[in-house]
Amino acid sequence: MIRIIDVHIDYTQGAGVFSSAPPELVHALRGVSLDINTNDYVAIVGPSGSGKSTLITAVAGLMPVIKGDIYIDKHKITRARRGRQAKLRGRYFGIIFQFSEMLGRFTVEENLRFAYAAAHGQLDDAYQERLQYLAKRLDMFALLTAYPGKLSGGQLQKTAIARALIKDSAFILADEPSGDLDPESVARVKRLLREEHERGKGILLVTHDSKLASDAKSIFEMRDGQISSHLK
Repeated sequence: MIRIIDVHIDYTQGAGVFSSAPPELVHALRGVSLDINTNDYVAIVGPSGSGKSTLITAVAGLMPVIKGDIYIDKHKITRARRGRQAKLRGRYFGIIFQFSEMLGRFTVEENLRFAYAAAHGQLDDAYQERLQYLAKRLDMFALLTAYPGKLSGGQLQKTAIARALIKDSAFILADEPSGDLDPESVARVKRLLREEHERGKGILLVTHDSKLASDAKSIFEMRDGQISSHLK
């Protein structure tokens, strides 16, 4: 399970090169607590700037916290060294970022192959099965031989989703996965996340799209760095 205990995150936001205003201290998270059990499907909705993406980043061990702790199973990810955080991230999480993390010198399929091999140590029959499953669900067979630099924003978003899910990790962390997608593709992602949950995955989804969040078993709203209400 994932345990988020009274997490606070602050960061300094610069005023800009040509501004004389002092940097602003931003209270991104203000005491967030949440438990996500294995096979839970939790969605967090809220406006831009409410802290949703910061929370996902912290759970993944990619942002330091100033107070509080985050556990994945018995492991405290917030206080681990960077190398340990990377190992825990690779072991437990498939992370869908808002922006593609693809390697531009390699095809989409090669990028997916690297992600799977990094998690499992080698390619095997399960890789091909997983690749075919995701390519079908996301309607991206035609993209597998393409290079990321030739893809549109929506196509890159599909490949980012496939790259996160190819690992078949226990938990899916999804940060605004429908941002650049057309309505048909959003529906495909919605069905895919539902199927992954039915297969036993735990999901933490943050989104401004209430329709995408509607399949979640629990829905929380975030405002001003806090969970303000339990909607479902």
